[in-house]
Amino acid sequence: MSSIIIICIFVLLVAFKIWMSSPKNIGKFGEKRVARKLDWLSKEYITLNDILLPTSYGTTQIDHIVVSPYGIFVIETKNYKGWIFGHENSEEWKQSLLGKKRFWGWSSEQHKLRNPIRQNAAHARAVKAILKEIGDYPIIPIVVFADSAELNITTPNHIVINWCNLRSAIKSYRTSCISPEDIKRIVSRISSANITTEGSRESHIRNVQTAQQNRDMAIANGKCPKCGGSLVERRGRYGTFLGCSNYPRCRFTHNL
Repeated sequence: MSSIIIICIFVLLVAFKIWMSSPKNIGKFGEKRVARKLDWLSKEYITLNDILLPTSYGTTQIDHIVVSPYGIFVIETKNYKGWIFGHENSEEWKQSLLGKKRFWGWSSEQHKLRNPIRQNAAHARAVKAILKEIGDYPIIPIVVFADSAELNITTPNHIVINWCNLRSAIKSYRTSCISPEDIKRIVSRISSANITTEGSRESHIRNVQTAQQNRDMAIANGKCPKCGGSLVERRGRYGTFLGCSNYPRCRFTHNL
């Protein structure tokens, strides 16, 4: 009887580990961690979590929006560990992880991720569009990675930090530019625009997956997914990459 209980516990633990290791749950866990950190901000900061806004091309999901007298912070959370390599102008960044231990040492795993700066820029534009009828307010995009991530990135014009530095980065903005009345209007406008209908999140995920598939197919066929131009191989200071033939009108790049 005891052996059956042990086996059941083992199976449950394995199932839980598999469930927790899915990208969706890893991402949600990271968003909850960041939300708890934002809860420690003073009352002059109002946090909105997991916002789904309409856009001209469908919908966009924003992890966190912090409205304050000092600006509107649009935060993208990345629950990644290991070494993160990237440039603010790159289409993709890279994640390097220690893999399995071999007799000669540790192997490494390489994974690609979408440039989160570009991803969050789209979120910031969506917020700006939602608020255009009530005013033009400063929007500060921030990309935040897990503390277990070692950031090896070049982003002189953007804020990309670890979780532990998030609150201090937000609090470094001290110039008041939004009145208490406007803060209430901003929060009300974003909250009313937030899409909460049943099935809307699932539809958003399907649209994102379809867009990613179309993008990958275009690149595989040597076409720019942004403008339809031809992709040509170029060499820059960070190595070889694919660039759009319509440069500088189109600045799409893809790492090789």
